[in-house]
Amino acid sequence: MQTSEYDSAPTRATAWFWVPGLFITFLLANSVLGARLREGQWHDPVNLTGSQTIIFGWCFLVWLVAAYAVQTHYVPRWLKLAGTLCIAAMVSVAFYYLSPFEDFPLAPIRQQPLGRALFRLSYRGVLVGIFVYPVVYYLAAARKLAAEKLKVEKQERALLQIRATRLEALLAERTAALEKTTAELEQARQQLAENNASNKS
Repeated sequence: MQTSEYDSAPTRATAWFWVPGLFITFLLANSVLGARLREGQWHDPVNLTGSQTIIFGWCFLVWLVAAYAVQTHYVPRWLKLAGTLCIAAMVSVAFYYLSPFEDFPLAPIRQQPLGRALFRLSYRGVLVGIFVYPVVYYLAAARKLAAEKLKVEKQERALLQIRATRLEALLAERTAALEKTTAELEQARQQLAENNASNKS
């Protein structure tokens, strides 16, 4: 069974999501920047810049996970969403504890009980996943629809080309037959004229 490029190349298709993913996750990661500045976190620009960069990084990673999940056709739709949300939660936790920067300098999560810290970080990741997944799903659906329309257009052009070729062949055949008939009629006319001239002489 033949598969289209959309179905057979999830890696290349995921690469197609990088540009919108970078843009959207950049906006998503910086959606809290205003609040952080109002809290006075601009007094530590190194931590603020580093923290925002880390947040942007894991948000983009969640975006890529969602893009790959959406285009994996052998997995049920609900499992794609559930898997994306679980991975988003784990990515949020992992990036926080591996980062040398503090995302919540006014109330560091590292100083909170482990259960509460894991809940807050997981909840943050799930929220990002809930936001990202529908956007990725819409882009994938739009891209698939565009690919299907392009495929139909190519098939229609190919069909029109086949019909045009057949009409050209038929026209050439009819033209050749007409030319042959015309030549035969001309030959018969000349023969008739010669016979009439011979009879008169």
